[in-house]
Amino acid sequence: MLNRDERRRLHEIERWFEENEPRFAESVKRPPPDPATRRRRTAAIVVAVVGGLVLLAGLVMISPVVVFLGISLGVGALAVRYLLLNTGR
Repeated sequence: MLNRDERRRLHEIERWFEENEPRFAESVKRPPPDPATRRRRTAAIVVAVVGGLVLLAGLVMISPVVVFLGISLGVGALAVRYLLLNTGR
């Protein structure tokens, strides 16, 4: 944890870069997204949505097996999405 003076100095350095080297400052703040990561995250969201739809279908059909499958798909996909966010991948 930085103390107050270190945080102030860090903010001064950040401002200097933003004023004098805006392209560099922007590239450091927000690195370009990895296409593979974007595909994995999108796939996880799609699987979660499909899981929700399967869950609804199972509820309509009153089928415990289909309900369980829908819940499993949704929870699994959201767990993968959560892990991708926390590992930075």
